Amino acid sequence: MIRINMTGISAASRDLSVTANNLANARTTGFKRSMAQFVETRSESMDARPGTEAGGGTRVGEVTRTLQQGSLDNTDKALDLAVNGGGYFVYGDPKAQGGAEQAFTYSRAGILTVSPNGTLTDPNGAPLLGLPALSTGGSGGNPQPINLTAAAGGNLSAVQSIGVNARGMISLQMADGRNVKVAAVALASFRNEAGLKQVGGSALTETENSGPPEFSPASYNGMGEIKQGALEGANVDLTNEMLHMIQAQQAYNGNARAMQTSSEMLRSAIETLAK
Repeated sequence: MIRINMTGISAASRDLSVTANNLANARTTGFKRSMAQFVETRSESMDARPGTEAGGGTRVGEVTRTLQQGSLDNTDKALDLAVNGGGYFVYGDPKAQGGAEQAFTYSRAGILTVSPNGTLTDPNGAPLLGLPALSTGGSGGNPQPINLTAAAGGNLSAVQSIGVNARGMISLQMADGRNVKVAAVALASFRNEAGLKQVGGSALTETENSGPPEFSPASYNGMGEIKQGALEGANVDLTNEMLHMIQAQQAYNGNARAMQTSSEMLRSAIETLAK
């Protein structure tokens, strides 16, 4: 009985940790809430095949992310982008040297800034990747950092405004009246989105379970459209998370009390037999 109570305490503790992480990221742009999935722990004995007897308690089988889209909140900032629909922004490694193999991260957060060398990056300096604009129209090639200074001919001060259409095409309105297409924001899709691994806030990395990424421009091949001047909020409902935390805390306390009672009963039995 004590062992069963210990599994309940462990599972409830993990559930509390997952819920606390959801609450901590309730205001994190593009964050997706997670849920602890419970499974039955099978008991094992010398007289039965492993896994054939029930009644061994419970455990957290896996922690899954919910994929529902968060609300799109208008910011009216030219460098705030949101994906309305499927797909993830693709970010490169801010510490990668030129020519080095890139370690991509994926996110629904499109809070961008322009680095000193003119590259579009996230707040941590990771470059947003795009598909270069083609002279024939559209975009293509491999995802690469988007450099506005290069597109502006080395003079970023000549740029009057930055536009991003629903297909993710970034264009610069120049002081001389020219409109220069730079690149289309690259979006990534996965065979199993739930298999992506969270590495902090809304940042994700691919895993064997998620499968490799497939890159496409927005509004193509099932990808969502890009909305400029908006950010996607976390899909966390604070009220529901607080209620769930109370339930998980009650489960923890109940198992702790049951374990204490079982321990006292065992001690009493031992003392009685010892007399």
